[in-house]
Amino acid sequence: MLLQAGPLEDLGVLHAFTTRGGGVSAPPFDTLNLGRAAGDDPAAVRENRARALAALGRETSDQVEASQVHGREIAVVTAAHRGQRIRGADGLTSRDPSAVLAMHCADCAPVLVSDPTTGAVAAVHTGWRGTASGAASAAIRTMGEAFGSRPEDLVVAIGPAIGPCCYEVSGEVVEALAPWPWRDAVLRPSLEGRWFLDLWEANRRQIESAGVPPWAITTAGLCTACHPDLFFSHRRSGRTGRMAALIAPLSG
Repeated sequence: MLLQAGPLEDLGVLHAFTTRGGGVSAPPFDTLNLGRAAGDDPAAVRENRARALAALGRETSDQVEASQVHGREIAVVTAAHRGQRIRGADGLTSRDPSAVLAMHCADCAPVLVSDPTTGAVAAVHTGWRGTASGAASAAIRTMGEAFGSRPEDLVVAIGPAIGPCCYEVSGEVVEALAPWPWRDAVLRPSLEGRWFLDLWEANRRQIESAGVPPWAITTAGLCTACHPDLFFSHRRSGRTGRMAALIAPLSG
């Protein structure tokens, strides 16, 4: 049901990237669909979320989620936000250990960030639009503004997402990435007018350019489109469920 990133696990950070197994949803959402907007039975989604949070020793009332509008807005979360969905945000950051931050994905790259010095964490949703607009670097900047986090102290895990083997994009995406100096390094040509995009590498380079040491950034390297037994994939399946990336701040 749950995958974990070694560096975050070593720090004792409560976190997980969920898979599609261990829930109660019927096809095509079988079985651990955690997305409420996917079209699944709401009762099944509630049960699935309860199971995922219970596996981390937490309750669904602890969870805070973002509406995920494919932008770069990062919301600062407090205990008062528990159980809420924050509109207009594609990233959440908090230092309150009572909150569990959640992002839901079915191909986009989830990014989890921990600051072992201040105890702050962040969760970010990065599809191509979020990547182009700098959502991951915005989260790092917001952590600094809100909690005094320094990029050089951060540990970052980029979770399962559609890989460069399967993520074919149009010229619109290439153009949107033009301001980034590493654009050409994360694209390779496909058919005429199409390219394959490496979301993992794009976000890794963006995070490194924000000041996080390269050795502190890990990537799961698991393609959601290539592993139908493990992951939902919108690109592969169309109507499908959503996985979650979950993280809670370190206790003081």
